[in-house]
Amino acid sequence: MSVGSGSHLDAARVRDAASCRQWLGALPADGGERLAGIGALLGRLNRPGVAADPLFEILEQLRVEQVRAIERLLAPLVARPVPFADAEWQRVGIALASLRGSRDLFKRAYAQMLANAGGDTRSIIPGATNALRVVMPLARALDAQARIVSLLLRHRSVPLDADWDALCVLARHMRRTTFQDEALLDEVPLVRPATARALFVYPLLLHGAALPSRAIAEASFAERLASRLAAKVGFRIDESAAGASPHGPTFQLTPRHAVRLDTHHLPASIARRRQQWLASGADASTRRAMPLTESALNALLDDLERCWTIVAGAGPSVVTAAGAAATNPGFPGGARLRFGLPRVHSSDLNAREPTGAPVTGRDAGYVYGGWEQNTIMRLVLGGEGDRHEHAGLVMAEGETVDRIEGRPGGRLVFERHGLAPRATVGALVAIAAQAGLLLGTIESVEQIPDVDYLRVRGHRLTVRCWAGKPVPAGVKIGDALSFTDAWLLPGDTAAGELPSLVLAPGRAFAGARAVLREPDRDLPIRFASLIERGPGYERLSLRTEDPRQRHGRAADLG
Repeated sequence: MSVGSGSHLDAARVRDAASCRQWLGALPADGGERLAGIGALLGRLNRPGVAADPLFEILEQLRVEQVRAIERLLAPLVARPVPFADAEWQRVGIALASLRGSRDLFKRAYAQMLANAGGDTRSIIPGATNALRVVMPLARALDAQARIVSLLLRHRSVPLDADWDALCVLARHMRRTTFQDEALLDEVPLVRPATARALFVYPLLLHGAALPSRAIAEASFAERLASRLAAKVGFRIDESAAGASPHGPTFQLTPRHAVRLDTHHLPASIARRRQQWLASGADASTRRAMPLTESALNALLDDLERCWTIVAGAGPSVVTAAGAAATNPGFPGGARLRFGLPRVHSSDLNAREPTGAPVTGRDAGYVYGGWEQNTIMRLVLGGEGDRHEHAGLVMAEGETVDRIEGRPGGRLVFERHGLAPRATVGALVAIAAQAGLLLGTIESVEQIPDVDYLRVRGHRLTVRCWAGKPVPAGVKIGDALSFTDAWLLPGDTAAGELPSLVLAPGRAFAGARAVLREPDRDLPIRFASLIERGPGYERLSLRTEDPRQRHGRAADLG
């Protein structure tokens, strides 16, 4: 992704907007090569001696082509799961470097124009101005910084503290002018309407939308909606920690900056858009552009409204990855992570289609019989030695990860450095930590870039853990000749919760009989209902059958 030396030498001829247009016309169409040429010109413009006005005029010409070239460069990454491979992340790094270069030059042009501004353009606020010509470079610098942060968030990456801080500093300077809500002319707008307020709020709405936990179609919809609603949100930037806002979420972005949002106008705006999108008379193009079903769209809008209006502290952790373990004494620094089902009875590894049965969720409260109450956990789980031996063998195939923190709702956050297997949202994982073995699913995946954004040093996994300590088990379903692997989760007998098996999709269905393999015996069971499913697994509740009364009670256990 580089241009020839001729294009770099031609950059020396760029002196004003007209010569810049001619130079841009000679650049290659490829996004990467075009950005390399723009980067070379930005480097030349960074030398002293370029006056503020011609500098801004050249940057305005470059900016439009820069944004379009970045869009072409990053287009192949739209549907790519994270974490990215090195070659994929290189595209992100090139785009970020280009935006940082133009941001810094816009800041320089603003500082020079402000220093040269006459007294009639000065604001009553010291160090500010009321001249739009002088403010425009500042607005463009804010635009570039908003693109940096939003680009990282849209590609499910964690922005560095320095970039959140830069966004807050630029927004604070812009707020001191009289143009915070002025609609700015823009051929390539990031938000609509293109105001300084919307540019600052848009990345915050993206962060609040929890994009790493959403499917690609949902995340794309949330991005578009945030770009239309950002101009309606009020904000306050605070130094260090901030109190909760009574009108919206509070984001503790970094140790230096916190932001309180006023989003009380958003529910009405979301309701109007919901009505427009779901109206039976909506035009065909609008319906085709909507990749979600009506029920999925309603659920997404409800969740986004909750995320953007909840009155609670939230935001990127101010605890660095290196120091998180020290601030979470209940969660020591290391754990082992294993993807998928155990491989103890791996006689049948052929993939099958999911059953297609509806997910019924949690079963109604179950009253355990006396035999079940006294023996189910002993029979199903075996002795403590058996449990540890089987779990240890299975988790020996796992990998070491760094434990970052615990979160509400039975969630754990880990930092992982390996790339294989690729972590995906919804994937089944087992975790061996100091507290014992846990089983859950990946709720979100975020890339953690290095300090220079040149590489990804790891990725952050948020895992939603199920209750109970899992045990690797084997199960023979129906007339099958062999056992297949599964994870067994005990139920809460006091709450009337049934135990459950997590196994490969398409193996079992509600009502099917099976045999659960014990270390010293086999236990007859019957599947009760499908609780949930995800990529590569289905979780079904089960009931045990008393071997002494199996024929007499079988009909009563369904």
